[in-house]
Amino acid sequence: MIRLRCHGTRLASVVAAGAFAGLVAGAPSSAGAWSLEEASAPYKGQNIRIICDGYSPCLAYQAMAKEFEQATGIGVSVEVADLLQVQQQIMTDALTGTQVYDVVQIISWSVGVWGEQGFATPMDTFMNNPQLHDPAFSYADFVPENFALTSEYDGKVIGLPFHYIPPYAIYRTDIAGDPGERDAFKAKYGYDLPVTGEKYADVETWEQWRDMAEFFTRKAGETVAGQMRETPFYGTTAAFKRHLTVLYDYERILLGMGGQVLDADGHVKLDSPEAQKALEYMLAWRDFSPPSYQEYTWDEQYSDFCAGNLFSTFTWGDTTPFLEDSEGCPAVAGKIGYFAHPGTHTTVAEGQGWAIPTKAPNPEAAFLFLQWINSKDVQSRCMATGCVTPRADVMRMSDWDNDGNIVMGRKIMDNGWLYVRPHPPTLLAVQEIMMDELSSAGAGQIDAATALANMTKRINEAME
Repeated sequence: MIRLRCHGTRLASVVAAGAFAGLVAGAPSSAGAWSLEEASAPYKGQNIRIICDGYSPCLAYQAMAKEFEQATGIGVSVEVADLLQVQQQIMTDALTGTQVYDVVQIISWSVGVWGEQGFATPMDTFMNNPQLHDPAFSYADFVPENFALTSEYDGKVIGLPFHYIPPYAIYRTDIAGDPGERDAFKAKYGYDLPVTGEKYADVETWEQWRDMAEFFTRKAGETVAGQMRETPFYGTTAAFKRHLTVLYDYERILLGMGGQVLDADGHVKLDSPEAQKALEYMLAWRDFSPPSYQEYTWDEQYSDFCAGNLFSTFTWGDTTPFLEDSEGCPAVAGKIGYFAHPGTHTTVAEGQGWAIPTKAPNPEAAFLFLQWINSKDVQSRCMATGCVTPRADVMRMSDWDNDGNIVMGRKIMDNGWLYVRPHPPTLLAVQEIMMDELSSAGAGQIDAATALANMTKRINEAME
C-alpha cells in the first residue's frame, strides 16, 4: 500500500537553462511503446497510501487517483492532514525507520534534510529504469525554479514537484472600485487608491499596502462601500501563531523589501536593516487585523476573507480556489482582485514536493503513480478540479487565461521574480527557531530587534 502525505509550502546556478537541462535523466532517444498498463502489471494488487494537506490540490489528486486504480489495478489511499502535522509525522517515520508511507509530501524547508540524510529515494533510480519510466515524461516539463526548490538537493533529484504556488496577495474589487471609497482614500493619503475594481493591480510599495490596510479597517456600525457593518471590518491580517504561517508571511515581506533569510552560501542574513524593517512592518499590521492574531494561521486568514471580513490578505495558489468558489464563499467569489507583493516583487518559487522514502513498502508502484499524476494529460484535466500544476506547459494552456491564480503564477515567473531559497540540511532547524521568535514578537513578549538578534544567534549555533 502506498501512502502519500500532502500538505493544506534564487540560486542562479540551479535555474540556468543549461544546468536545468542537464537534469533530464533516463529518457530513451525514442518514445517506443511504453504503456502504463504494462509497466504496472507486476505491481497489480498492491495498495498505495497517500496523505496530503487539506487544500485543493490534495483533494483533486484524491479524486483523480481513482483513474489510476482503474488503469493499473493498484489501490490508492489518500489521507489528509495539516501541513505542519504532516511534516512532523513523516520526519518521525524517517528517523525511526518505521515507514508506512510510500509517498510523502515534503515541505520545501525540509528538502535539505531529506536529501542530506538519504531519507528520499533518488528519482533517477526509477527514471533510469525503462520498464518504469515513460519516455514522454521529463524533469524539464516543470517550472525550473519550482523544481529546484522542491525536488533537487546537491545536484541530485530527490523527488518531484507537488504543485507550484508562488505567494501573492488578494483584495476586494467591489470595495476598491467604490467611488466614495476611492475619493475618501485620495483625500486622506494624497494619492489614488493603488487597487481598483479591476481583477489585477500593481501595488508598488509596502507603504501603499499599509495605507490601504489602515484605511479599510472599520468598526462595527461604520460603512464599507456604502454598506453598514454589523461587525468590524479589517484591512488585512497579521498571523502570529507559532505555525508555518508566521514564517511564510514574514519571508514574503522580507523578500519584498530586498532581504532574505539566508544568502546563497547558506549564511543567516537576519541582522540586516531589511530584516528589521520587514518585522516591524509585519508587527504594525496587528493594528489592522482581527484581534485574535496571536492564534491566527492561514486557515483563519482564509476563513475571515471568505466571510467578507477582510479587505486584503496574503494567499497561495492552493487556497485561492476555495475563495473563488461561489458556493463555499458567496460573499467574495467573483469579487477578488490580485497583485504581486510590493517592493522588489520577489517571491519564493514555492511549492511542496513528492518524495518516495527509502524504506517505502512499494516504491515502484509509488513512482508509477507520481509519474502518472504529473503527466501533461492528467495535470491538464486535474486543473479544473483544483490542482495548481507545476508543469510549465500546462500553465501556458489558454484554458486558464481567465484564472487569476494561474495568471499570477505566470506573471511572477515571466517577470523573473521567482526566488529559490537555499536549503541546507539545517533549514528545518531554522524554521523552528524563526517560528519561536516571530510568534513571541507577535505576542508582544519581545521587540523586533530582540527577535532578530535571537534568531541570528540561535540559527548560527544550530549551523555550527
